[in-house]
Order: sequence, then C-alpha cells, then structure tokens
Amino acid sequence: MTLSNLLKQKRLAFNLTQEALAEKIYVSPKTISNWETGKTFPDIESLINLSQLYHLSLDDLLVKGSGIVNDMKDKALVADLSQNRMFQFFGPIMCSTVLFIFLSLNEFVPTMLPANFRVGLGVQVILLIAMAFNVVSAIYFRIRKKQLIERQTN
Repeated sequence: MTLSNLLKQKRLAFNLTQEALAEKIYVSPKTISNWETGKTFPDIESLINLSQLYHLSLDDLLVKGSGIVNDMKDKALVADLSQNRMFQFFGPIMCSTVLFIFLSLNEFVPTMLPANFRVGLGVQVILLIAMAFNVVSAIYFRIRKKQLIERQTN
C-alpha cells in the first residue's frame, strides 16, 4: 500500500475530513490533498504528528517493503533531474560544436588563426567523437528522467 492510500484510509477510519486533519497537524487542507493524491510527501514533522494521531509507528508509515521509501527516492531523483539542468547537458554539446565549426572553418579561412594554431583532421575527428559522447549522455539522462516519471505515475 502506498503512503498516499494509507493516509487517506486512516483519515477516513478516524472519520476526519481533510480540513479537520489539517487543523490537527497544523498544515493546509491542500497539503493533505497533495499527500493523499501522491503529489507530495509529508515532511518528517508531519509524519511524526500523523503517527501519533493515528497511533502508528513511523515504521508502519514508512515500511521499506511497501515501496514508499523507493517512491520518495524516485521523486527526489526526478526533482533533482528536473531542476533546469538542460544547460548542463547541452552546454558541452554547444561548446564542442562551436569549437569544431571554428576549427573546421579555419581550414577554409586561414586568416582566422595563426598557422601554429591550426589543427588537422585528427583533432577534428576527436572533437566529433567528443560531440557524439555529449549527445549520447544528454539523450541518456532525458530517457532516464522519463522512465522515472513513468514509474512514479504507475
């Protein structure tokens, strides 16, 4: 049983409305709704208040075998991956692309760099390989994020 289902079941068993429960543990009714729908999880202080109110131990609320702890870890990981990290993934790609274009154009426009800064085909191939690795890592993290989000919704 997920934490959200357990919280709703216990609230109904104690004949409490979301508003009444929110008043007892000093949170907003919207917070209770978010917990019961699985959008967010209670903080540790709220978990302690809930365990005292429902006469449950924290172990009963956060049983490792029930997947609650794993769900919390997944949500934390998705939140971490979601925090505007696109520039971290695509920054190296853009940097290596600009460098590759700059060095490739140098072959056609020799006045851009002095002769001792010009590079050959080998360096350009290495830059292409670096660009490919950057693209693959960006795709991997995007796929991993989608998998975690899908696992959360199931």
